[in-house]
Amino acid sequence: MSEHVDVLIVGAGLSGIGFASRLKRELPGKSFAVLESRGAVGGTWDLFRYPGIRSDSDMYTLGYSFRPWEGAKAIADGDSIRDYIRSTVADEGLEPAIRLNTRVVSADWSSETAQWKVTVVRTGDGEYRPDEAQDGERQTLTCSFLSVCSGYYRYDEGFSPTIEGAEDFAGTIVHPQHWPAGLDYTGKQVVVVGSGATAVTLVPSMARTAARVTMLQRSPTYIAPVPARDHLADRLRGKLPAQLAYDVVRVKNILFSMFTYQLSRRRPETMKAILRKSAVAKLPSGFAVDTHLAPTYQPWDQRVCAIPNGDLYRAISAGTADIVTDRIARITPEGIELASGGFLPADVIVTATGLNLLVIGGMSLTVDGEPVDVGRTLTYKGMMLDGVPNFALTIGYTNASWTLKADLVAGYVVRLLKHMDRRDRQWVAPAAPAEVSQGELTSLIDLKAGYIFRGSDLLPRQGAGSPWRLHQNYFRDFALLRAGGLTDRVRFGRRGQRVRAGAPAAPAPKDPLELPGTGYVQVGGTRLRYRKTGSGSPVLLLHGIGQSLEDWTEQHELLAGRHTVYSVDLPGFAYSERLPGTATLARLAGILPGFLDAVGVREPLPVMGNSLGGAVAMKLAADHPERVAALVLANSAGFGKEVTLVLRLLAVRPVAALLMRPAEAASLRTVQSLFYDKSLVTRDRVAHALALSRRASHRKTLLDVARDLGTITGVRAEWRSELLAALAHRDVPALVVWGDHDHILPFNHLEAALAALPGAESHVFANTGHMPQIERPDEFAAVVEDFLDRRTTPATQSPATQAGAELQPDPA
Repeated sequence: MSEHVDVLIVGAGLSGIGFASRLKRELPGKSFAVLESRGAVGGTWDLFRYPGIRSDSDMYTLGYSFRPWEGAKAIADGDSIRDYIRSTVADEGLEPAIRLNTRVVSADWSSETAQWKVTVVRTGDGEYRPDEAQDGERQTLTCSFLSVCSGYYRYDEGFSPTIEGAEDFAGTIVHPQHWPAGLDYTGKQVVVVGSGATAVTLVPSMARTAARVTMLQRSPTYIAPVPARDHLADRLRGKLPAQLAYDVVRVKNILFSMFTYQLSRRRPETMKAILRKSAVAKLPSGFAVDTHLAPTYQPWDQRVCAIPNGDLYRAISAGTADIVTDRIARITPEGIELASGGFLPADVIVTATGLNLLVIGGMSLTVDGEPVDVGRTLTYKGMMLDGVPNFALTIGYTNASWTLKADLVAGYVVRLLKHMDRRDRQWVAPAAPAEVSQGELTSLIDLKAGYIFRGSDLLPRQGAGSPWRLHQNYFRDFALLRAGGLTDRVRFGRRGQRVRAGAPAAPAPKDPLELPGTGYVQVGGTRLRYRKTGSGSPVLLLHGIGQSLEDWTEQHELLAGRHTVYSVDLPGFAYSERLPGTATLARLAGILPGFLDAVGVREPLPVMGNSLGGAVAMKLAADHPERVAALVLANSAGFGKEVTLVLRLLAVRPVAALLMRPAEAASLRTVQSLFYDKSLVTRDRVAHALALSRRASHRKTLLDVARDLGTITGVRAEWRSELLAALAHRDVPALVVWGDHDHILPFNHLEAALAALPGAESHVFANTGHMPQIERPDEFAAVVEDFLDRRTTPATQSPATQAGAELQPDPA
């Protein structure tokens, strides 16, 4: 296949066929090809064949803008959507351009030719596996522009967690992604494991013929009944031209979906009440709505599942389906044993447990011989990659129809190609400024779903603001992609001009997981970075305001010989996600029991806190005394009014805006203020402080907490007195330590601490600033170990604690 095309499209699903149609319509002079690794067009809608497969978006927005949906149902079944795509191929004359059973394995850009050299392999009838890349006949072709429309998940396998006893099951276990054509479940007991869109689709569909279908969920999902038909579309059909009627309904549905999404994000309690009221009205009296349909996260933290005409609720009301909220203990030959001690008999188990991510179809990219790490590359307008020329990827909305975003991306690429032709330019590449590429970067898809967490390191990054952020807002993206400029933050070039020539290499951003034992854990919908080292009785270490778990690096090494040492970025600080709403002392402490549960620590443990971390530790002990065996408070907040001027000035909004601007000089001053020994003011520490200051969520959390705890005159007395009064009623051994040259919280606070905690022990570190755990690491560890030996009795560890929690860079 030694040929050249102007535009190469990877993927013949909804996105790829839509882009090819637009390209042929608007740039008829451009040559193009569509490569599809499977043996048929349709993508998702040809792959999934499980019972009831349907869209969870209405077809007036999931359909193409140029091709009116003519079906009776707004929520269409999979066969109808597949036929819609195939009819588009036929009517647009795309079939000659489509190459089936052709998989892209690599694409290499050459600035000398201003072309991509694309390597492909021929695939067989089964689903292609990435590890088969070395097999099969390899061919190459070239293109001037490469557009990847392959979605973001693996077709060859879904996510199937390992469940004890599965191999002993006497019935059939099936994953929806590969549904056996001849599976007969008539009159059988079926358990569907999962609670997402696939599960809520399967249950009512299978319940029509099965004896009973049970949806077994570990935790609930938000579910919203929606009409299967669009009543406005029904009224307009035949009264207006088809395209005009389609456009009217499309705009109406876009507006409604945006309204419900914004209501969910801005007034989550209102949306929860609406969904609950609907469930109560449609489900049998006595159904445990608050057990089975009330998630711990907010609406649209994860996708809200649509059920057409409330079909799931109708199946439950008819007695043919049910929901059980529990965990699986093991699978037996006859069914599923539950963690609660219950048992679900089963003939068929369906593991609707999600997807596995695969970005840009698993292909590798190079630019002039330099590999592109897609998972660490910044996206531009949610559809191009920083420093990667003539390349686009299509990732649709998670809060609206996928095709809405795909259509905007296709239109933008067409505009871009026209612009380059008019100006005789052969390539275009986004060029992110240093303050963006080195600032706060997050995963391109911020949906808090298990499959996103499991593979978030594979997804491209996004910045804090436009054009480096995906807004999940159709009208903002319409303005940006359909009507916005084409030259903002990009470079254009001619053949022979190197894409990256003359640009100083930006230092690689620090890897949040580079410290040994660092990972992420999901706690109540919030992703927290934490670190675990050592073995033995557990201890928990908490950092101060505006800081991170790196403040405990030395103690992780020194205490790990006798302890399992945990530290965590408090929510919103450093690399942990913010909690919804305003960050407060109570909310920072309130997430810690869930964190300890998530990492497998359930017995009381010593909690050590520096600065704000000390106040958080005390709040945890006051509110959850059963979780805290002892307190070690290092230069802790909570014992006096005086605090450094900089923190007091954060209460003054105009001044705070100036102080919070990321700047190396400001980060240097911050680090200098922490230590008596200025040799500890290293370039690495300043660079780390600067990197944190560039994270918008970190800055916002710092401001929230500073204003929660203080004013321009100093630390508020109200919360201090309330906290110490509550702690006085708790019999928790305490050690209070202080550096005698602290410029953040003055040394005289130690005397106030001992007065407030009359049973506490104390220790003073000579010639030491605000962080004795760093400045006097050996002495600090020795003092702590001596205190713990005398004042705590190590509890017999539970099996869960002995095993601990496996570190999960991207957990489910």
